[in-house]
Amino acid sequence: MINSEKVRSEIEEIIKEEGFESIELKIFFNQGNHIVRCVVDSPEGGITMDRCAGINKKIVYYLECSKALGENFAVEVNSPGLDRPLKSKKDFLRVKGRVVSLWFREPVLDKPSLEAEVLNIKRDVLLIRYQEKVLEINFDNIKVGKEKITVG
Repeated sequence: MINSEKVRSEIEEIIKEEGFESIELKIFFNQGNHIVRCVVDSPEGGITMDRCAGINKKIVYYLECSKALGENFAVEVNSPGLDRPLKSKKDFLRVKGRVVSLWFREPVLDKPSLEAEVLNIKRDVLLIRYQEKVLEINFDNIKVGKEKITVG
């Protein structure tokens, strides 16, 4: 039987040593193989495919040497993509100064969603600029947020 907490801890340490953070880490069994699926990003946002490949190689090396998942395993290391949902305070701090789309549990200004600039965070409140007004949005009221991507 595998010690998934130890494997998870070792993989997260590898990611951290490379200067990145683990956004999501899943270890599961599928069709006779253990699968390690990692979504990684830099603290300020942005990771290249080459960096993902480098992290992948280090995780594979660890798993081969330790035999922690046995002989049959696959490792996937991916970036969160441009449309990564903003969930945590850390996610919102990463996009400080940028425009985001926010969807609410309860309407704000009688609207179910808004596009606004992220200004800062105070305790459990997100400070945004919406139409020249500074609004305080309680994190409990944010269903999901996404950075607004503009092209060109």
